[in-house]
Amino acid sequence: MTDALRVTINAEPLVGDASTATATYIRALLRRLPPEGVQLEPLVAFHRLSTLAEAGLPHAHRLSRAHNSLYRRWARGRGPSAPTGAALFHAPTLAFPPREDKPLVVTVHDLIFLAHPDDFPQQVVASQQAMLERLGDADLVVVPTQATADALAATEYAHEHVRVVPMGTDVTPPSDEERGVVLERLRVDKPYVLWIGTLDPWRNPEGVVRGFVEALDAGVPNADELRLYLVGPRGWWSQDLADFIASRGLGDRVRRIDEQPAPARGALYADASAFVFPAFLEGSGQPLLEAMACGAPIVASNVSAMPEIVGSAAQLCDPADNASIGAAIGQVLRDSDLAEDLRRLGRKRAAEFTWERTARETLRAYRDALSEAPVSSAT
Repeated sequence: MTDALRVTINAEPLVGDASTATATYIRALLRRLPPEGVQLEPLVAFHRLSTLAEAGLPHAHRLSRAHNSLYRRWARGRGPSAPTGAALFHAPTLAFPPREDKPLVVTVHDLIFLAHPDDFPQQVVASQQAMLERLGDADLVVVPTQATADALAATEYAHEHVRVVPMGTDVTPPSDEERGVVLERLRVDKPYVLWIGTLDPWRNPEGVVRGFVEALDAGVPNADELRLYLVGPRGWWSQDLADFIASRGLGDRVRRIDEQPAPARGALYADASAFVFPAFLEGSGQPLLEAMACGAPIVASNVSAMPEIVGSAAQLCDPADNASIGAAIGQVLRDSDLAEDLRRLGRKRAAEFTWERTARETLRAYRDALSEAPVSSAT
């Protein structure tokens, strides 16, 4: 039997906000790569052991620096370095230690901070920029979509070895009874249009709201009862947007709901009349994967990674045109056959995006990095 491939992975994102797409990605690798013959060894900044236990990382290797100090030093290409012993280091974000005598694989989820720098704190942009400038240290770069690969290739940090490894999803629709419990707990009334994500400008929550109003004005079934729910962290929720909702008399029909765990999201997707995601930019498309897996009829942008992710399983729209968003919503709501086709096509499309596939293709990336990496001169 072949010995397992030992890989050190930066698991620090699991100690922070474990609900992020990056954290979901790392958890999936920790679970799915061992059956593929990979021994993953999590690496974290310095934390209390109790904190690591709560994060599900009781045996992770702790470095000597706390999170902020560690990432500042890594951004400048300084130590501490990863422990020796593993054959390869995988950085699932742009945070990685100095490149030493083992191959380095780095995952770049998106470059949104370059396209929309004003939507991020200045120190975040500076830190991400500094880390991106070190990307040449990597032996191989993993990206979730061709759109991200193209965005990287268009920068001065283009890399010779880039591998597209799509993400997966574990979110599934719960039973009818469980869905009813979730909707009652959240005070969600049907019929409704749904959006899920952090309320960031590039994800275009304003376009969702204004497109919803356009659809109502154009006339859709159950227009007097139809609701819109925006689910996720508050992010950049705009007072102007709240004022617009109030000015249209929709304060009781357009509502923000706090971030929800996967089972609740599954219920919300499954009972939605339409899931609307007209983002300007997207890297991995986790909300789209979840919505397709749960059979929601999707309205999505015709730009960035969205068409690549949904294939034929969505009604596409121009995210910069509220009328286009509204028209796409209206088409889905008025045409029950179209909505049912999108549900069916979405479930079929989502079946292609599994974490098992991600694990297999990640292992291939590891092997390629090992074969392409410079041979160490150490004896």
